[in-house]
Amino acid sequence: FAKRSDPQELAERLWYPLWDAGFVTGHGARTIKESLALADDDVDAATALLDIRYVAGDRELAVQLAQRAREHLYQRRDGFFANLSNNSEARRHKPGLIAEMLEPNLKDGGGGIRDIQSLQWVGRVLHTAASPGVANVVDGLDSLVDTGLISSDDAVAVRSANDLFVAIRMALHRVNGGRSDLLALQDQDAVSGLVGSVDADALVRSLAHSSRLVAWLAQEVWVSLRETTTAVRSQVPDGLVCESGRLRFAAEANRRTAAEVLQLAVVAAEQQLRIHRDTLRSIADCDVPVWDAVNLDLFVRLLRSGARLIEVVESLEQVDAVARILPEWSHVRSLPQRNAYHRHTVDRHLLETVVQCAALLDGGARRGDGLPLENVVARACRRPELLLLAALLHDIGKGLPEDHATIGARMANDIGRRIGLDSEGVEILVWLVRDHLLMADTATRRDLSDPDTIDRFCAALAGDGERLRLLYLLTIGDSIATGPAAWSKSKALLLRDLFVRAAATVESDSTVAIVAERERELGERVGPAVASALFTSMPPSYPLAFDLDVMCTHVDLLRHRELAVGCDRGQGSEVVITIAAPDRTGLLSLVAGALTCCSLTVREAALFTTVDGMALDVFTADDTFGRFDDGGELRVRSTIARAIAGELDVAAGVEERRKHYSRAVPMAAATRPSVDVVVDQCASSSATVIEVHANDQVGLLFRLAHAISDANVDVSVAKVATLGDRVVDVFYVSKDGAKLADGPDLDTLCELIRRAAFGVEIDDRLAS
Repeated sequence: FAKRSDPQELAERLWYPLWDAGFVTGHGARTIKESLALADDDVDAATALLDIRYVAGDRELAVQLAQRAREHLYQRRDGFFANLSNNSEARRHKPGLIAEMLEPNLKDGGGGIRDIQSLQWVGRVLHTAASPGVANVVDGLDSLVDTGLISSDDAVAVRSANDLFVAIRMALHRVNGGRSDLLALQDQDAVSGLVGSVDADALVRSLAHSSRLVAWLAQEVWVSLRETTTAVRSQVPDGLVCESGRLRFAAEANRRTAAEVLQLAVVAAEQQLRIHRDTLRSIADCDVPVWDAVNLDLFVRLLRSGARLIEVVESLEQVDAVARILPEWSHVRSLPQRNAYHRHTVDRHLLETVVQCAALLDGGARRGDGLPLENVVARACRRPELLLLAALLHDIGKGLPEDHATIGARMANDIGRRIGLDSEGVEILVWLVRDHLLMADTATRRDLSDPDTIDRFCAALAGDGERLRLLYLLTIGDSIATGPAAWSKSKALLLRDLFVRAAATVESDSTVAIVAERERELGERVGPAVASALFTSMPPSYPLAFDLDVMCTHVDLLRHRELAVGCDRGQGSEVVITIAAPDRTGLLSLVAGALTCCSLTVREAALFTTVDGMALDVFTADDTFGRFDDGGELRVRSTIARAIAGELDVAAGVEERRKHYSRAVPMAAATRPSVDVVVDQCASSSATVIEVHANDQVGLLFRLAHAISDANVDVSVAKVATLGDRVVDVFYVSKDGAKLADGPDLDTLCELIRRAAFGVEIDDRLAS
């Protein structure tokens, strides 16, 4: 700060050395009046004025600017505070609350450094009349204590949180060598070592504990700064009072019962009220519930309340009241999940699943891509309370040494009996928790057109239509809550397909009637003789695999008994490639490689062979790079034809594509490569099912299929599921029309597959 005739010259003399040294600095050369005018339209400029520190130059000028900035913003405090509040609320949703994100943003995440700065800014504005003429930075937290917005203990906790955040942020910048504030999974181990944490999980949970308080205090301050004349939204039950949008008990008591706490939470959630802080303190040591029908009904109502459930639980967590009601909750609180497809910590994921399931029960998924069938199924549920309880408990066993579904089922049994569920309810709840992955795994990893798949799935349901309905909705809610990597339009369709097939089987012991009806309908389109010939020549699974329009296309492609390729645009970036060709070993690897050469990522393959030697292979792929349009369809047809004719070096083309488009694998995945090959001899009566769990990579399906064909083994069905940076490729394989026998040959095949998944060349034939 200086009074000079040429401030621009001074600014350049000051900033250029910093710029030359590589520092990124915000800067400006303005008068006091110009600075205040800019603050009216720019929140960042306003907050910068509140952070003024005198370093050198004209002290009087610095004091004057600091004081006038606080006075200026105090006069406009309602709008300024509203902007800060809105920005804080936006950060809670994106990038999300630090306490609940697996990869939190230390600066801009909800409850992070920016929220602490916002509290400081509010305090500095409110400080303006208390101590004019101070040139150094005012401690805004002390001002908030003086005005009664927070307590002195709160200020101590926020300062401690800030110290922790800054230490972690500095360590993060040392680890990644950049300015990113995202505490990525691959950096957490190294950062934890630099800040002295026991391990990465301890670091994340410590960070979550501190940020949870900051986020909640910020919300408290924003609510307090609003007008205090908010009208009561509606009448509240006896024993509760609503004042200015805050809910509290009408009378004091030495100790609160669990029933009182549950009713408080239900009313706060259903009527969108915030619980008064004094009331929260009064329930910190509430009685452990004595469960009866009333308490169970209140608990279910709380779970049914929708998105407001999360905010109410966040408030209760400030005094550990949730664990008083559900002791098992303390284990999953802020528990990280070490994978790339979950977005949230375990506790927040469980709450998100409850919210999604409640939305399904109330008429539809949160997002607009849900299918109408979901609503029909939800309305037909006889025991909707079991869906909500299963959503809350399905991952309750995570973080313990045993399989989380197995131990979670035992915990669900204890909880169900404790809260007073009837014996049928406990049995179904335990089953849902134990088998909550059953439907997703079956839909994405098994051949849904194979009657054996449907029979095994229905056997797990014990023929119970209610279990099917509840599991279907739970799977949808769990998938959406997990994140984009676990939920897509294609997965929704697979789940719907499995539900419809299973429902038909549960209602009827046979699918013969369905097949007969489809043949009749197809006969009306292409002629009875043609329809009968198609169904007779195809495996039994074919009639259940496609709708009538697609079958008509297959009839056209198979008509001339030579290579024919059909290309259809699906939803979004999805394309469906159908190949009719004389059957041959290795056809899957050739087509998968050709599609990779065309920059198409295969997501699913359904392979059928007619009794007279024709192959009908249907590939569903993602056109990630938009190559299918503008003549890309002709290129796809040509590339497939050249690959099958032996005119294209498929292996070389895949390798070129891999080098060109391969993205960097996260450090955690790169340092801990993992390939698992799992054999299932019970999934099908006619084929051996091999699952390959591996890191995602360009050309993986081609290499795996090439390894299988190299062993002279046939593939009848291939399915691909991608979960973040991991894929699960599933192959139904046979030799000479029969399953592979357990023994050395199968072991050798698994080893070839494992080596292919690692990218290890098997022999020179792989490149030929």
